[in-house]
Amino acid sequence: MSYGNRFFRGFYYGAPSPVKSLITSVYGFAQRRQRYGDDFCRHLAFLSGAQNWDNESLQRFQQVRLQDFLKSAIAETPFYSSRKEYQAVAGTDDLSQFPLLSKQAVRDHRDELISRAGERQPRRMVHTSGTTGKSLTFPVSSECFQREYAFRELHYSWAKASLVGLDPFAFIAGHPVAHPDRTRPPFWTFDMTSNHLFFSSYHLSEKTMPAYVRQLESFNPIILAGYPSSVYLLALAFRKYGKEKLRLKGVYTFSETLMDFQRAAIREAFDCRVFNWYGNTEMCANIVECEKGELHLKIEHSAVEVLNDRNEPCRPGETGRLVCTGFGNPAFPLIRYEVGDVVTLSKQTASQCGRGGVLVDEVLGRVEDYVITPDGRIVGRLDHLFKDSRRVVEAQVVQNAVEEVVLRIVREPTYTREDEQTILREARLRLGDGVRIRFEYVDSIPRGNTGKFRFVVSKLDQKKILKGLAG
Repeated sequence: MSYGNRFFRGFYYGAPSPVKSLITSVYGFAQRRQRYGDDFCRHLAFLSGAQNWDNESLQRFQQVRLQDFLKSAIAETPFYSSRKEYQAVAGTDDLSQFPLLSKQAVRDHRDELISRAGERQPRRMVHTSGTTGKSLTFPVSSECFQREYAFRELHYSWAKASLVGLDPFAFIAGHPVAHPDRTRPPFWTFDMTSNHLFFSSYHLSEKTMPAYVRQLESFNPIILAGYPSSVYLLALAFRKYGKEKLRLKGVYTFSETLMDFQRAAIREAFDCRVFNWYGNTEMCANIVECEKGELHLKIEHSAVEVLNDRNEPCRPGETGRLVCTGFGNPAFPLIRYEVGDVVTLSKQTASQCGRGGVLVDEVLGRVEDYVITPDGRIVGRLDHLFKDSRRVVEAQVVQNAVEEVVLRIVREPTYTREDEQTILREARLRLGDGVRIRFEYVDSIPRGNTGKFRFVVSKLDQKKILKGLAG
């Protein structure tokens, strides 16, 4: 959900709750038209049948799509057509013959990776928020955009719910629905056109939690979806303040690593199954949890390799990094793109639910601390701070004291004061004016044993804060 420029955002924040919901509904109506068109219906019809195909049939489908995708990408995309290493393998569909494509290479050569073929099709610009502070803006074809929502609709159908059918959904996933300094409810807004309630992820505190729970009980959704860190806090609050049993058919989590303790608390509080979802803004991987608790890597979505440190395919039971070829987006074709996440392949080859696809035991993405504000709010997932900052190489959020947050940033040479002010505005939008925000510019950010670093690092006693919330 986006609220445009600062002037309009200020108007929205100052508007009465009914006006906010009206604005949200107008925005939601426009989004429905873009998400659920003819391409959505066509892809959903195909996916509903293909989910029951065996792996051999799915792999044949993938191979046909991959051949067409690679041929078009190499012929129509300047980045591939101008490089000998890609021209040398033109005509093959053996992905192992292609070079690996890093995130930094995509950032450096973004314009070259925009396909001429994609220019002839309707498209929209999207951006990644960047799991390490690295943002990226690129085109997505309208068909690919609707195709992605068809995959989401399929996943929600596994809990017998529908995004397009006006089923009541509640979301708590970083939507800026209330001014960060707001101290009284409502901390939510309602989209009447979709029957969706959007909670703020930035106002969760021991003081505000009873209001969140009352609104959740009043709306009584059949699906609750959001960041694991935010849904977990809501689960703790519901266990403490909830009075009514909800009619939830499922809780869906995404965008962060779902920890075992979070899953257990969510399931206990809401008495329903938790469905984990993994994807990325580049739309080149899709891993979804079914009602049997198994994670399916959807091979009809994209061609995903799981490689070890020697760039060899991992065997069942082994852990490796995801290398993705997203054949759904011809506007910005990515071949063997290293997304930076790690999975463990399952030793099981046949699913309990009977659906095809590769089974995954675990998705190992980011693990983050919360940021605690002086007014007691508990804020998770802050990579949105850098979503419009293309001159940030990488970044980390550090909190050593409740009154101060340090933004540790590795800059590109073209980084300016304007970039800093943009990041500061985004930080204020989510953290408010009560916390001091300090910039620290560094040459590099230390990595852990896995080669990755924690995006949010806090020296505050997180367990004590969460224990107080749980009661």
